[in-house]
Amino acid sequence: MASHCAEALEIPIPTHCKAKVHRSICLELHGFIDRILHIILAIESARPNCALAIQTLCSLHFTSDKAKSIVKLCSESSKLYLAITSHKILSRCEKIRNAFELYLAQIQNTVTIPLAAKISSILHDLRDTKFSMEFAEDEARKVVLALLDKNLPPSASMENAELEAIQIATLRLEINSPFSLLVEKATLKRQLDHIKGTHQKEKELLEYLLYLLIKYEKFIWQFQNESLSLKHEYVMTNPL
Repeated sequence: MASHCAEALEIPIPTHCKAKVHRSICLELHGFIDRILHIILAIESARPNCALAIQTLCSLHFTSDKAKSIVKLCSESSKLYLAITSHKILSRCEKIRNAFELYLAQIQNTVTIPLAAKISSILHDLRDTKFSMEFAEDEARKVVLALLDKNLPPSASMENAELEAIQIATLRLEINSPFSLLVEKATLKRQLDHIKGTHQKEKELLEYLLYLLIKYEKFIWQFQNESLSLKHEYVMTNPL
């Protein structure tokens, strides 16, 4: 079977989810990847001779690799970038889910009854799964996108808008320590180093996010500390 699927990407996936953003989505994908891998291995061990079964197994391999690439992306990319481009990730997840459904349904009638029952269970869960952003991530996305849409000229009003947006976004994404900010800036720089020349809009977005973090770093900490102080004060004055 390996020869039939020689072109599969075989993207590795960690044994546990390390996603920085979209963690619930990645956990869903991770679970489906693991369950479908067991199905693939069981069918491959039976050495199917059916051309459709072989082709479908290859398609499942490719789709699994696409799912792994999303988990990998959410583990290695900038938190700010992931939040802002979440619509692309959600769209990719929907396409992956639909592909898993299609290929599992195609192969279900070619396997043993116990294996078909397992496939039926996976299909049921796939159809019930709704990929969505977490509230804090969505808030971060909205404030930064609103900033990008303002298109204000360089001025005090633009600086105020930038500062407010980056303070709220970093708070919501838990970029709340000197180390986490350092990691976020390093990640943005690494993404910029690996970006291809044809992706100019993505390059500009990454550069702007890095610019915001560098320019407003001390104000981010001031806002974070004030937010923590207010939260602590609220807890102290409103005990359970």
